[in-house]
Amino acid sequence: MNWLRIHVSNLCNFKCPNCHVFELGDNVLPNRVMAQEIFDLAIENFTQAMNHLGLLETRVSIYGGETLANKKVVKAGIEKFGHLHNGVKISWVINTNGSLLKEDDVIFFKKHDVEVHISVDGREEIHNISRPTHKGKGTFHMVTPALELVQKHGAPAQINSYMMPSNYLHLRDIIDIAETYGIRKIYLDQFYNTEMISYRVGMEKYREVYFYAMQKDISISGPWARVLQNHQRNKSKRQRLHYLLSLDVNIDGSCYVPLDAPGTKKLDLKIEDFADYIGRGGWDEISELVRRKNDKNCGECVLKEQCYGGAIEQVHYHIGDHADPQVSCDFFRDWIAFLTRPVYFRRFPDLAVLSVLPEEQIEALVARVRAGVRQLSERLWGLDAPVYLNISEYREEFLLASQQPTLPEWAKATTRENALFHRGVDVTPALIHELTHVFIFQKKLRIPNWFVEGVCEWVQNPSFNRRFLIDSVALRPITANLAEVTSGVMLIEIDDQKPGRNSLYIQAQAFVDYILATYLKGNLLELLLPTTQLTLEEHLFQITGHSLDRLLKDFEVHVLTVVVAEVAVLEGA
Repeated sequence: MNWLRIHVSNLCNFKCPNCHVFELGDNVLPNRVMAQEIFDLAIENFTQAMNHLGLLETRVSIYGGETLANKKVVKAGIEKFGHLHNGVKISWVINTNGSLLKEDDVIFFKKHDVEVHISVDGREEIHNISRPTHKGKGTFHMVTPALELVQKHGAPAQINSYMMPSNYLHLRDIIDIAETYGIRKIYLDQFYNTEMISYRVGMEKYREVYFYAMQKDISISGPWARVLQNHQRNKSKRQRLHYLLSLDVNIDGSCYVPLDAPGTKKLDLKIEDFADYIGRGGWDEISELVRRKNDKNCGECVLKEQCYGGAIEQVHYHIGDHADPQVSCDFFRDWIAFLTRPVYFRRFPDLAVLSVLPEEQIEALVARVRAGVRQLSERLWGLDAPVYLNISEYREEFLLASQQPTLPEWAKATTRENALFHRGVDVTPALIHELTHVFIFQKKLRIPNWFVEGVCEWVQNPSFNRRFLIDSVALRPITANLAEVTSGVMLIEIDDQKPGRNSLYIQAQAFVDYILATYLKGNLLELLLPTTQLTLEEHLFQITGHSLDRLLKDFEVHVLTVVVAEVAVLEGA
């Protein structure tokens, strides 16, 4: 990454306990801001150095302390150099805690296409723990006006955050805040603090928030993103190290290369001499130091060629030697492996399978699904098109793939149109129920959602718990539930218990059974197929002479008289 980081301020109105600049880092420079001359020299020398290396595009990030404590210098520099200098294209980023961001700043940054990165660590009580003032007061109320301003003016923006002990259980809140203020990008850094979170816990929480963000159409990036890109493109960072120029410039004009190599943070160099240093082969000197150190540190790591010490570099850059970088290495390795799992696809005459789990793990599940499809084809009707089976490994990707984020924790399968979504390889007990949804979808039957669930339950198992049916009617009168459920509402959204204990599922299943037994001699096809042309209400009136409301009332009476009597006899026996 061709990247210049200019630290324009050594002042901050926050006192964050995990700050790598003030609390965990070795910040020995005086409390002041960068002069305009040094800012300009940084841009001038860095772009010249890039020309020496034949590089024509860079990103300039403004860092602090709090960067807006020196906004006059920042704005003047952006206006002076614009987006092209010394033949090098420049993109600008300003990082801020948001508290000093005013409306004229946002207007300026939007005008000059500067991306504003605002630090937010969660909802108010969480953010206030990780980012208090020097007096220990909360700061969330100081940040939200900044979010409102970037939303108001449509300025390019990103939320920056860390996964820390104070917020790792509440990472979804960051996504919700981004969505509230129309921000579509989040940079979620890792757990750089003295109490390093277990990488396995980190993986779990990072994965949850990653897929949650995807549901919201919000992208999450992190320090692993470049490694992932190298891995996907089969690029070696080691081979391209010469071109991965990255430089930090301090407020006094001293500069360093933040790579994990001896001497790279202590270059006896001022920014005004940097271009000449690179022109004399300085970057080759630094690259060789990096190669030696990382060849020793990285060993036989599977990501060695693509990461090349990046995971270790992140820890040392943020907190020096305060924690073991192995946690970061483990996270990088497992996270990249997770994101690059191979996708298995195979097409059968009756089934098309898409899976992130390997073929040998899903063979039994695929066989059971195909058997279920054959069973229903004989019992109902032939399929017009193959069923699409999507197999996910984790709950979060299952919810994302199915686009049903409100499914309860126990749900292992669901459907959407012609697709069956399955979580894991253990076959769901409701397999026939879910496949029936697909068969009904293909026929385009004109029946309401609650009745569809009743049919699917009945096909899965025509018998039902009569005692529970009686109790459910006493608890939830049928006419106050089924008849009033609109077609756009899923029964599971009203009562999220499993179907075998869900009062609405039981009632819907029993009503289907009542209609079949009372009027159609158990002929399911005679009940369903006419609804390709007629609505359910029209068809039921045609075969019974009664409206749906009347049938539901009759069914309720049936339950409270006939079924109660049947249960009493059975229990007496």
